[in-house]
Amino acid sequence: MRKIFLGIILSVLSISVFANNLDDLKALTTTPEKLSGTFSQSKYLAQLETSINSSGSFNYIRDKKIVWHTLTPINSTLELTPKTMLSYQDGVQVNKLDSDTNPVVAVFSDIFFGVMTAQWQILEAYFSVSAEVSDGQWKATLVPVDENIGGFINKVTLEGDKYLQQITLYEPEGNITHITFDKLQQK
Repeated sequence: MRKIFLGIILSVLSISVFANNLDDLKALTTTPEKLSGTFSQSKYLAQLETSINSSGSFNYIRDKKIVWHTLTPINSTLELTPKTMLSYQDGVQVNKLDSDTNPVVAVFSDIFFGVMTAQWQILEAYFSVSAEVSDGQWKATLVPVDENIGGFINKVTLEGDKYLQQITLYEPEGNITHITFDKLQQK
């Protein structure tokens, strides 16, 4: 009986610490109205045992639009709004997806906006979020609670200070995508 009681106490304490860390994370992170910067991305492809590197720039207007412009190795742009996803190759639109006809667009948009703009309440709808906060730095681990998302993502780690600085995405087949942000500027 004593071990059961101790187990219950430890569980309650760990839930309390988790809630406090998530509250600290929410208080520390900032989502300005507009933000721009550069990114470098490395995608490890497990089956090929190789990595593909890319880099570019991004900007967002909170709750309205994220533009992700890959400059190398190919010039492509993804423009994401809460309802649409547009793809451009060398400035020419090659694809348009709309959440009215493709519900996956709404989920992808929610998650991408949530990650890029520190909207933890949105991310909590799709992931179990655990957080560590220390000396103005933070790390959040997101594990899917939705089995459909879990089919594509094992977990996501996010790291930063006032702003998001790094994303690491772990996929079920062993692929890993790591993105680092730099030259962040509020507009």
